[in-house]
Amino acid sequence: MTAAAKPSYREIAIRYMAAWNAHDIPAIMAMHADDTSYRRHGSARIFRGKDAVAEQFGKDFSGLPGLKFEPVSLHGSDDHFVAESIITATTPDGAPVTMELVDLITLRDGQVVSKDSYFVTSRPPRDK
Repeated sequence: MTAAAKPSYREIAIRYMAAWNAHDIPAIMAMHADDTSYRRHGSARIFRGKDAVAEQFGKDFSGLPGLKFEPVSLHGSDDHFVAESIITATTPDGAPVTMELVDLITLRDGQVVSKDSYFVTSRPPRDK
């Protein structure tokens, strides 16, 4: 009997983004290792462990209602992937938000062990 093939980083990334777009924290966290960590650009704080990471993800969803990720590019290997996305959402008072996001996701045995998110408010295109 052969061992089941491990999912590719691409398959993991697609499932991960689908869980994020569904705002399904249990599905997101099912893809994380117990010793997972999450770091957001611009903050020195690192959230460690499933409980702390899940709590912060919940705050991210409540702080940006309607949060959606539109994939731009995806690159990786067996132990990581880098996903570039455009984020759209609203603030709690209804103002539209658009951001450019790059996530560096480290994998171990098909699970997320770290998520480092780098984002900026989208800039208008430059005149040529």
